[in-house]
Amino acid sequence: MIGLKLAEFQCIAERKKFKPLLLLDDIFDKLDDNRIRKIMQFVADGMFGQLFITDARPARCVELLKEVNLRPVDKY
Repeated sequence: MIGLKLAEFQCIAERKKFKPLLLLDDIFDKLDDNRIRKIMQFVADGMFGQLFITDARPARCVELLKEVNLRPVDKY
């Protein structure tokens, strides 16, 4: 399902010529470490425009962002 949503994001971005808002709502519990790292690398590479990430374990999200040299706007 996550792959389909990312494909949908890409299709909209290509068709509309702008990156839509993306919400990643508590997806890290559903992914293995390699897939999490890949998504976070996409974030670091600027693949997405405006992005909201939520996580039931905020400390994990902060650590994931630090791994790709990004900082969270708000950790609550």
